[in-house]
Amino acid sequence: MNHTSLNCQEVRLYAEYKPTMGYINIQLFSQRLSENISLDSNVCVENDTITVEDVESSVAFKFKDIVFEPTTCRNLQYDKKGEVTLTVQVKRPSSETLTVVHRSHNQQEEFVREIKANQNNCFCQVCGAKILKDSCHFLRVMPLPSENWSDFSDMWFCHNHSHSNDSGQATNNPVSSDLKLRPKLKDCLVAETYFLVVSDQIKEGNIHSKEDVSVYCRRCRNLLGEVMPREKNGVSSSDRKVTKILRSSVLFHLDLKPNGPEREPVQQRGFEVEDMFASLLMDHSRMYTSFKLYVTSSTEGKPFHCLIWIIDPKLLIYKGSSHSTHEFLAPLTAVKVLFKALLEHDSKSEKEQKEWKKDNSIHITALPYASCLTLLQLLITNSKSLPIKCRKHEEFNVGYLKFQKKAATQC
Repeated sequence: MNHTSLNCQEVRLYAEYKPTMGYINIQLFSQRLSENISLDSNVCVENDTITVEDVESSVAFKFKDIVFEPTTCRNLQYDKKGEVTLTVQVKRPSSETLTVVHRSHNQQEEFVREIKANQNNCFCQVCGAKILKDSCHFLRVMPLPSENWSDFSDMWFCHNHSHSNDSGQATNNPVSSDLKLRPKLKDCLVAETYFLVVSDQIKEGNIHSKEDVSVYCRRCRNLLGEVMPREKNGVSSSDRKVTKILRSSVLFHLDLKPNGPEREPVQQRGFEVEDMFASLLMDHSRMYTSFKLYVTSSTEGKPFHCLIWIIDPKLLIYKGSSHSTHEFLAPLTAVKVLFKALLEHDSKSEKEQKEWKKDNSIHITALPYASCLTLLQLLITNSKSLPIKCRKHEEFNVGYLKFQKKAATQC
C-alpha cells in the first residue's frame, strides 16, 4: 500500500483487528490529510464507521461484524505526508469468548478422504486437463508419516534394522538417507502438500517432463510436481518410476469435465492454495507446540531455507480505498507472520541455518521445492499489500496468509 501514488481525492484504509485482544489498529492514507490541506480535513470515528471528510466531499468506511467504542480512541499518530494511525477498542458481543476453537481434523486426513472419493478424477487446477489415467483406481490410499520420520526410526526397533545395498552388504547407517516410502502400482501415498503415485498411472499425453525431473501440464505449462529419484540402496523391489504431484497444482472433482464449460471454477482456486499453507502452518504449530517453523526443501539438489515466525494466529484484516463514496469492508481472516528467506549461498547464510537447526524452539518441516517457492511468493505478495512501514520488523519481513471463509470460524 504505497500512499505516495495516491491521487488527491483517494483515501486508503488498512486495519488489523485482534479478536482476542478486543482492539483494532487503523491506518488511513490520503493527500487530503497532508500538511497542505490538513486544516480542511476531519477524521470521524463512530459506531462501525470511519469517515474522512473535507469541504468538498467525504469518504466513509463501514466495517462488517464489529462496533467501535469511539471514546477509547488512542495512540493517535500523524504524518505530514498524509497518514493517520489510531487504535480503537471494539465492543465484544455477549456471545463472544476468548477461546479459539481448533479444527478436529488435519489437512492430510482431509486430502486422503478427497482422493479416496474421487479416485482418478484429478485435474490441473489452472486449465482442467486430466492428470491421471481413466483406468487408474487406487486400492490403497494411505497417509505418509512426517518428512523426518526416518531420523527417529531407530528408536522404534530393539534389533539391527540395517538395509543391504546392491552388493548385499549392510549399510553403515541404520536408516539410510536414501530410504523413502514408495507406492506400489495401485497405491497412493498422501502427505500434507503432495501425493505419490507410480508414474504408470499418469496420463502421458497431458503432461510434459522437463529434464526427467519436473512435471508440467502440457496444455498450460502449470508445474504439477516432480519425478522422484530412484532408490540407491536397493531396498525397492520395483523399478517403476514414482511421481510426486503437488496438492496446490491439482483439483479432485467427480463432476468436472476436462473439455467442457465446467472447467472455469478450477481457475478460481488460487485462494485455496493460500488457505492450505495457512492451515499447514497452524497445524504444525499446534502439533509441535512451536510458533517458529523452519521450512526446507525435500527435493534433492534444490535447497530452500526460510524461517517463519507466527506472531498472530487469528487476525481480521480490513482493506479498502475510495474517492467520494461509502465503502463496505468485509474482513479477511489471516495468520500473521514474520519470515526470513536465505537466498544467498554464503558463509553467513550457512551459519544462520546451523543456528536455526540447533534452536529447540524451532520446528523443521520439509516441503517440495515448488511448494516452498509458492509459499514464499504468497508471503512476499501479501507483504507488499501492507503499509510500507509495516512490512519490516528488524531483520524479518512481515506478511500473512489468508484463510478461506469456511475456515475462518474454526481456526
